[in-house]
Amino acid sequence: MANIEMIIDSIRVSLMNYQRVVILKEKKGERYLPCWIGPAEADAIAVKMQDVYVPRPLTHDFCLAIVHAFKGSVKHVIISDLKNDTFYAKVVLESGRKQTEIDCRPSDALAVAVRVGAPIFADEKVLGKAATLLDEEGKPTTLPSEKITAVKDETEKKPSQLEMFSESSQDVLNLAEEEAKRLNHNFVGTGHLLLALVKKKLTITSVVLGNVGFDLAKAPLEIEASINQQSDIESTEVGLSSAVKKTIELSVMEAKRLGSRKVQPEHILIGLIRQDKGVAANVLKNLGTNTERIYIELIRLFYQSTYKQQ
Repeated sequence: MANIEMIIDSIRVSLMNYQRVVILKEKKGERYLPCWIGPAEADAIAVKMQDVYVPRPLTHDFCLAIVHAFKGSVKHVIISDLKNDTFYAKVVLESGRKQTEIDCRPSDALAVAVRVGAPIFADEKVLGKAATLLDEEGKPTTLPSEKITAVKDETEKKPSQLEMFSESSQDVLNLAEEEAKRLNHNFVGTGHLLLALVKKKLTITSVVLGNVGFDLAKAPLEIEASINQQSDIESTEVGLSSAVKKTIELSVMEAKRLGSRKVQPEHILIGLIRQDKGVAANVLKNLGTNTERIYIELIRLFYQSTYKQQ
């Protein structure tokens, strides 16, 4: 496979989850390669790109000083592979007539490259898997090959939204239905869904709820009281309320946006507050909870610990 030369187009920050993504662009093409990186790594790249003065050497400056002390130089860096949604990279060092490839994270490779002006490459197979096109507003669009695949897929049976839910999330939905039956309700509302999330303990969602102000011991009774007091909001519908249907739709969107193949309970929690109507949204708002606060807790407790970056 050929190596395609790239340039750093930009480093962006998601206002919703505060994660950073470095956008690489083909030097002689229109494909873009987005790569999620950590805030410290983003800063290490941006400091050099923006010519920000730092009084003491940063880690990448220190590494380059060692390379130069041994009469070496950086020939180029390459985003070499993509496995299980994880990018791999290499820094190619040159000393005399000898070249050595050093395995590293893409963020480190880019931080080194910008410091010495080394060429940046991406393996064509990586671009084939992960490259995208951007529209005039800088938002991702599909490549021609993806459009062909999409057309082909339209002839096949499309999976329902619920098929995207993990086993844990399906347990939450089932528990919400059980809670509705226990309370003699002929509908499943967002209050029942929030009640299920609270009762399904030992999950990242219960930890998040505790951190944003829920007393997990008292919460079930308080949520039940809210369901009874605000029953007119969703009880006019039999089966799944429209607010629950909207929550399911938003949960799927959140899972996709955060790079998850399955909808997890934490995505349901975000969906509950994002849909902005219903008992659950009112309960969460009364605690002063908003989408951004939940995102911060999820990143701190979950996404940072499982964040894939090589």
